[in-house]
Amino acid sequence: MLKAVGLAVGGRAGSRLAPYLGLRASRGTILRQVRRLPDPPASAVRVLGVDEFAFRKGHTYGTVLIDVETHRPIDLLPDRAADTLAAWLAEHPGVEIVCRDRSSAFSEATRRAAPEAIQVADRWHLLHSLTRAVERTAHAHRACLLKDADRTAPDMILALIEPVPPADDPPDSQIIARVRQRHKDVHDRLNRGDSLSAISRELQLDRKTVRRYATSDLDDLVASARDRRPELLARFKSYIQQRYRTGGTNAAQLYREIHERGYRGSKVVVRRYVATLRAGTAVEEPRPIPRPRRIAAWIMRRPDSLTAGERTQLDQVLDACPDLAVAAELARDFAAITRERRGTELPTWMDRALTNGPQPIQSFAAFLQNDWDAVINGLTLKWNSGAVEGQVTRIKLIKRRSYGRASFPLLRTLVLATPP
Repeated sequence: MLKAVGLAVGGRAGSRLAPYLGLRASRGTILRQVRRLPDPPASAVRVLGVDEFAFRKGHTYGTVLIDVETHRPIDLLPDRAADTLAAWLAEHPGVEIVCRDRSSAFSEATRRAAPEAIQVADRWHLLHSLTRAVERTAHAHRACLLKDADRTAPDMILALIEPVPPADDPPDSQIIARVRQRHKDVHDRLNRGDSLSAISRELQLDRKTVRRYATSDLDDLVASARDRRPELLARFKSYIQQRYRTGGTNAAQLYREIHERGYRGSKVVVRRYVATLRAGTAVEEPRPIPRPRRIAAWIMRRPDSLTAGERTQLDQVLDACPDLAVAAELARDFAAITRERRGTELPTWMDRALTNGPQPIQSFAAFLQNDWDAVINGLTLKWNSGAVEGQVTRIKLIKRRSYGRASFPLLRTLVLATPP
């Protein structure tokens, strides 16, 4: 029972859970029981899944190996070096297929230690790399979209404004709550006779900040915190300016239109802003255009999953930029090849991409050439790295449950062991 508790929730939480099960055990006892678990029996692996996971993101990484046919983890390696994986493959002959991402280290290790194995590049990673190429294309051609934005209709500008739910009352915000708590902490210490310097050291605040809290009324401090919020009308100024140019000069009507889209400010603010437009003193607002990431998402999604508004906006973007239209056509064709596993059509697509595609798409196509066989296999065979990604997510859960204090041997045991 202690082993099952340790595998399910870990040592610290297990020691708190044990009394409810009629057991008495410290976290050390529970973890010792877990560490005594033997490794699962070794078995031949035909289809191997390989991926990295982070011990500390951006700094140190390990490697997880799974049996893709059974979706069971079979081993954890302490790093992601090619030599480590090659040594493991040499000790475990019989691997026929290796599913991996685009990591050159995993590719090199497989070529060295299992040259007869078929390498399969994961389809999701291919689509992810293509999405980034499309996003870079959209970013590089923002000038085309900005030029086209001058003739954008007001209703299209309004469609680009993301609706937001009504904001909570400002006193419930984190900033306001922090101001109230600091005011209370400072005055509690003043009432017991502490000096400003002592309060500054205890609360780890600047002495000038402590003096401001000590000498200012709470209402004034809260009002000052509210003034730091972004202007509610800022997101709607482009729409108001465009409507004003096309004859929409009635402030009350403009207020009703933006209120339906999510504006929660005062009607007086809208009236004052319209007055600055009449006087010619309003600052010209940049025309809103879709963000590159949103354009890439529209292009990479299935066309039938887009709403009517999204299709209209995407058509307008593609009409404004021929290069982006070419990138969209190539991206959709590649996505269809990937989803339907028509790998035999990839050479034709590559010729089109390298000849006519924008520079980011050409770079993506050239990148595919460096791993050609694995890419063709990934777009043809049924195997992929989905099960490996699921195990990486599970490892993240186990690491967080262990408060990041699990050593590599303990982490390996927790990942490989199955609760009885």
